[in-house]
Amino acid sequence: MPRPLFLLPLLLALAACVDYEADPFTGRALPRVTGHTTGVTNDWLYINLRTGKTYNAEAPCRDFAEGMQRDSAAIALDWDIAFCGHQLRTNSGTSGKGRGGAADLGYGGYNSWTSKSQVDNLDFEPDNDSTVMVTVSRNDWTKYLLANGLDFESNPWFDPNVGPRETLSSANPVLSEAIAFAAPPPSYTPSLHTYCVRAADGKRYFKFQVVSWYDPQVEIGGEGGRVCYYVDELN
Repeated sequence: MPRPLFLLPLLLALAACVDYEADPFTGRALPRVTGHTTGVTNDWLYINLRTGKTYNAEAPCRDFAEGMQRDSAAIALDWDIAFCGHQLRTNSGTSGKGRGGAADLGYGGYNSWTSKSQVDNLDFEPDNDSTVMVTVSRNDWTKYLLANGLDFESNPWFDPNVGPRETLSSANPVLSEAIAFAAPPPSYTPSLHTYCVRAADGKRYFKFQVVSWYDPQVEIGGEGGRVCYYVDELN
């Protein structure tokens, strides 16, 4: 039987008073936004999953510049994963001298991966510098146009048909699917796949899942790029 229309405002008022409590987020969030919005194209934030140590956590290139993560003996094996906007690196291949890499464990199922023995025989994809694109910062695009005498109107940073300018960078092709980017308008959507990241030492393994492009501790609609994720070691 249909409810009388005069009850509708009362029902809406009661619904508005219901307090829904979501489970608190127990994962991690990046300490800052990374990527092109900071003014640096290859703005990578590096994390040692084995110790929790971070590099470039306070500002782009604060601890070391692009290339040093691979060429500096002091830090070459002291990181396992890195973030730049919606792209990620592992300490492997063209990104580093470690024995890292990543494998896709499929959609969801984060809690079902508990043991190192489950991933020992997987194929781990190393990083390369020929398939993954990062967004060029406006600052770097402006410098490029000036250095080459190119017209700004004919070469806009943002093309309404294809989005912002991009360039190849060393990154992991498997983890490039962790956050899907589409434009215009720009949107960043986590795949909610679970991945396995092999550490730089080639001996330790971590399950990893991106859950949001936003820091869950800030208001909805806040600044994007504070990626939050789950990561746990498989023993």
